[in-house]
Amino acid sequence: MKKLLLLFLLLITQLLAAQVSPNKITLKIGDKAPPLVLMGSDNSIEGYNFPLNDKVYLIHFWSSGYSLSKKFLPRLINLYQRYSSLPYRNIDGFDVITIAVQSDKIAWKQDIEQYNLSGITNLIAQRGFNDASIKNWGVEYLPHTVLVNEQGIIVMINPSMLQIEQYLDDARNFPPNRKDLRGRLLMNTNLSNGIPSHHVYLLNVFGDTLQKTKSNEKGIFTFSEIKLLNDFIFRFDTTQNQIKYLKEIYLADANDVILPPVNKKSNNLLDVQISGKETQKFFASERKSNAIQFVSKIKFKANTSQIEPSSAKELDKIVDIMKKQSDLTLEVVCHTDSKLEDDQSLKITQAQADAIKNYLVSKGIAGGRISAMGMGEKEILNRCKNKIPCSDSEHAENRRAEFKFYR
Repeated sequence: MKKLLLLFLLLITQLLAAQVSPNKITLKIGDKAPPLVLMGSDNSIEGYNFPLNDKVYLIHFWSSGYSLSKKFLPRLINLYQRYSSLPYRNIDGFDVITIAVQSDKIAWKQDIEQYNLSGITNLIAQRGFNDASIKNWGVEYLPHTVLVNEQGIIVMINPSMLQIEQYLDDARNFPPNRKDLRGRLLMNTNLSNGIPSHHVYLLNVFGDTLQKTKSNEKGIFTFSEIKLLNDFIFRFDTTQNQIKYLKEIYLADANDVILPPVNKKSNNLLDVQISGKETQKFFASERKSNAIQFVSKIKFKANTSQIEPSSAKELDKIVDIMKKQSDLTLEVVCHTDSKLEDDQSLKITQAQADAIKNYLVSKGIAGGRISAMGMGEKEILNRCKNKIPCSDSEHAENRRAEFKFYR
């Protein structure tokens, strides 16, 4: 009886936390974002007026007392970690504000720690739905999420993670690095025993389906132009085709290296998680062994991704090759010297590789035929590594762009 009473009380608590508020204000896309005046995690009253710092802001309303409203918190932190420090064209960045609609400060601070929220702005509305800020934002239920642009205008209400990513990707200086991912589904360790005509799904770590494809007659499946995130999931339907008769399945990467077997479980779907480092094994270009490679001294303005006009002729030669041989794909890899910090070098070379790709695309080459990668100072050609004194000419040797053609 006590257990039933506890369950009943828990259900009532959840329903109260998720109940529709009496707020009459309804904000819509295109409205100006109202100000926020609420208590911060250091117990001080904080005020925010939009537009703020020329940034795009994600505002997330939630409650410790309603577990469903906390499901977006890990995604929110993931978004912040990947997008807050990126360079953008017309905005100064991306930031996040969370607002707990609840009176319980202890539970709130425990959740801030549990969900690793301390690196972002966390506010609390202790009067719940009766708080003036909550009323002004027209929050009627939890969770509630709003995306506000750099002009202080609401551009999305309760968007999905993928919709937010797309919005931010469109605002970036350069499009995100994308590659084709390729693998092979096998019945056993024999590469000739591929499983044909099998549906394969690509998901992110939160279970969002990014793309769907089907294996060919050799069991090979390819996902095209995938934005490189940290981790992916390959999903297989274990009730389909020959796979339903197997106790375990095998995967081979893009180089036809067979991975350890994966045991089937009792459910109908089999998920194989691929970490960021393992993802590189599935880059489609990596399995092509007949690469034609050359190094070019494409010049950029110092420590930027702005291509010097003098390099246009060199890039136009690449354009000519790609147009004359339509079956070629190209991988652009940029390197730099060791003058900057490692992370700065990596960002700059990625931006430089993206700039080269953008130039080629502007000349009529399909973006799907080109992949771009920045290597920073990982592959120094001479002795000029970190903190080793070198001449300008020695450092210049390490600033280069590699072009790898595959057929």
